[in-house]
Amino acid sequence: MSDEIKLSPEEVDRVKLIISEAFSDMDEVALGIGGHGATVSSAYSGCGTGRAVENYEDLGRAGQALARALDGLSQDLGLTANTGREMDADAMSVLNGVQTPGVIPDAGIASAI
Repeated sequence: MSDEIKLSPEEVDRVKLIISEAFSDMDEVALGIGGHGATVSSAYSGCGTGRAVENYEDLGRAGQALARALDGLSQDLGLTANTGREMDADAMSVLNGVQTPGVIPDAGIASAI
């Protein structure tokens, strides 16, 4: 069984903002971590230095990959929210165009669904 989470377009916008901030933070941290490889190389000398440099550079690249994934997630959420807004507008347009003699449509019911 899967759990389903429903978000309003406004909530999606807030989530996108959080993800965007996480992307920026992760990208900045990843660049800093990657840069530590050069610091290690100049601070230490010996057989472990090369491996330490590689580790920091690998961590930096992994962080940048995560930052790009977060950015992609944010873009996907944006597309999903836009599609939802378009579907809501289309549904409202259809509801507004329905001719029902003697019946007053209640858009509140449709929006609650």
